Amino acid sequence: MMNDAHSRKAEISFAKRYNLFSWFRHGVLLGWASIVLFPIFWMISTSFKDSGDWVTWPPSWLPSFLGGGYKTTLLNYQQIFAFSASGFDEKLSREATEQAFNIWSSLGDSALIASASSLLSLLLGTFLAYSISRYSVGGKNFRYMILTIRMVPPIVIAIPIVMYYAILIPYATEFITGTRLSLFDSYTGLGLLYVATTLPFVIWMMLSFIDEVPYTLEHAAKLMGAGRIYTLRRVVVPLVAPGMVVTFLFIFILNWSEFLLALTLTQPKISTLPVLLNKFQSAVEGRLYGPQAAIGTVITVPVVILGILIQKHLIKGFSFGLMRK
Repeated sequence: MMNDAHSRKAEISFAKRYNLFSWFRHGVLLGWASIVLFPIFWMISTSFKDSGDWVTWPPSWLPSFLGGGYKTTLLNYQQIFAFSASGFDEKLSREATEQAFNIWSSLGDSALIASASSLLSLLLGTFLAYSISRYSVGGKNFRYMILTIRMVPPIVIAIPIVMYYAILIPYATEFITGTRLSLFDSYTGLGLLYVATTLPFVIWMMLSFIDEVPYTLEHAAKLMGAGRIYTLRRVVVPLVAPGMVVTFLFIFILNWSEFLLALTLTQPKISTLPVLLNKFQSAVEGRLYGPQAAIGTVITVPVVILGILIQKHLIKGFSFGLMRK
């Protein structure tokens, strides 16, 4: 009886400690989530404020219909999405000196470059990862050496790439073909650089998925008469498809939000959304926090929607290795 009572008392004490730890853990996670999400909340709320409420003190946290102190407005979104031949509708300007800043051109540039370069990087990286996994291309340590490419800071390669794109390639093509070609400020130039910078990530991530595919499946398909390409297309690719989706999303986010290389290698013909966003901090456009917050929200929304649409594949992709074990 004494042992049973002592055991029950220990169980109750353990349950209390477990509940306290659970409350503490959830409290820490909620606190951390609040810190992480606060800039996003601030950005979205500022995108619906008029110029008089952007930098007021004390700040207005909530709109008037929720008991807050500022009236919501869609003027910031109307300005960045305005259609007009000059790129800016003067009826939407707050001041006579305000310049054109709609985002349609930059939105198209970002979508085209990020999508095309991510897709090309994914295809190349998947085939390279397969060759490394199955044929040990490059040697035993090659898979680890790939990541060293990403250890080079982007600013180190930015200036040499500018010289290469703007000077060497135009002179070389003019000397050889008689036609001057330049990759500077072009979709091809920036897209190829994005492929080169994200390829190590694709190879590294896809290696973990392809290594988990049992070689016996490919061997069985080979015994049944399937060729290498057919086996790759009908056996390997379907098994690693969730991993490909996860990898595509990851590098798409990298390319979609990349700023330094786009700022160095483009302008004025090509301008991605992060580069356009930077213009609102300059002395030319002034500090237009409202339109800037609206553009920031537009940049964030596609990534969030993409993540929700492929949520099922994300779960499969991230748990793929565990499922195989």
